[in-house]
Amino acid sequence: MIEDIEILERKFIARTAAKYRSRGYEVEENCELDFLPGFHVDLVARKDDEVRVIEVKSRTSLAATPELNELAEILYSKPGWSYDLLLVGEPEKLESPEGSQPFAEEEIRRRLAEAETVLEKGSGEAAYLLVWSACEAAIRNLIETADISITRVTTAVYVLDMAVMHGIISREDYDYLTDMMKYRNAIAHGFDVNGFSDEKVTELIGVAARLLDPEPEVA
Repeated sequence: MIEDIEILERKFIARTAAKYRSRGYEVEENCELDFLPGFHVDLVARKDDEVRVIEVKSRTSLAATPELNELAEILYSKPGWSYDLLLVGEPEKLESPEGSQPFAEEEIRRRLAEAETVLEKGSGEAAYLLVWSACEAAIRNLIETADISITRVTTAVYVLDMAVMHGIISREDYDYLTDMMKYRNAIAHGFDVNGFSDEKVTELIGVAARLLDPEPEVA
């Protein structure tokens, strides 16, 4: 299993490398420095006489890397070199009862059917919350099937980010679900929602069903 914090760090490293390359820097990843043999830094960005050493760490990995203090002291004494330590926020752990587990596929399908029944009775907002929970659970299961571990109960934002980053959902689905999540947030926290309609419930049911039963690829 790939740990979710490590994935977050790698994602941030890739974004940072792309940012520096767009500014004209030559960027090397996982680079070993001559003056600190055996230790690899996440990024080295060079442009003209400027050399920037960049480390990306979460709180967890920072505590396990005592060499960073030595690295910082060396770099501060080298003309033209600089050191940047970028801290990545670890995925927020939501409070939940002990032993909480994602819905199994059977439960996801049951909730989708229940949402359709609730919608027919005129309770669109209640149906929407049922559909969203089923849809998010379906994505979590797809992530787990891809051998990517989300070891904690985290926010929906983090789940969607992980799914699109690993190609589990398309960018189009990601954008759609991110927009639909706004309705879920408002409804779940007791707000009236402008623009909400039963059609949005039906649309989301369709997306969740498609995630459960994707069309086979044409050879």
